[in-house]
Amino acid sequence: MSELSVFVDESGDFGALAAHCPFYIVSLVVHDQDEPIDAQLGRLEKVMRESGFDRYGPVHTAPLIRREAPYSELDGRQRRRMFDALFAFSRRCSMRHKVILVDKRWFGDGDALEERIARELGEFLRENISFFQSYDRVIVYYDRGQKEISRTLRVAFAASLSHVEHRVVAPADYVLFQVADLCCTIELVERRRTERGLTKSEAAFFGGAGSFKKTYLKEFRR
Repeated sequence: MSELSVFVDESGDFGALAAHCPFYIVSLVVHDQDEPIDAQLGRLEKVMRESGFDRYGPVHTAPLIRREAPYSELDGRQRRRMFDALFAFSRRCSMRHKVILVDKRWFGDGDALEERIARELGEFLRENISFFQSYDRVIVYYDRGQKEISRTLRVAFAASLSHVEHRVVAPADYVLFQVADLCCTIELVERRRTERGLTKSEAAFFGGAGSFKKTYLKEFRR
């Protein structure tokens, strides 16, 4: 039986527009279960273990960049090494990703925002319907962090596919869910770079906008 896994994460909230973060992002990491990632996963776990990073649990990239808990005791070099390990893992694995970014300044909040996300997700599924239908089963993993996204995922996938299963995921259980978090972060940093420039913490972490674009964004988009 062919099986496709879809790991979903989000960044933002459905509340009123906030000047510091006017975007809402949903990322989907898609992986064919017939394409093993055991070697890549072993390599990542080895780096994390030998560097002592495994004691911090799953990688959450936004607080890692901002040097927030639980990473406040780590210096820039250590945090960059942890980020790079996850980023390298994502590059080596055979997978695809889709990022939906909604500007709340244009599409609002609450129900209006949920409707916009549902529309974009539905369009993505319909545009790739042959790909999704080629699998016997599609399993969508989400941590139920926000009820609006849980609802949107169920409705959108049910409207396009009949062979879908939804599972609750914990970040520590699946590294590909952590990659979905990474996707959200990279697209958010890129949007800020093009609109108003990187924040101080982002500029310090990535070594400036040019370094971010050349070292990370280019490889991520590839």
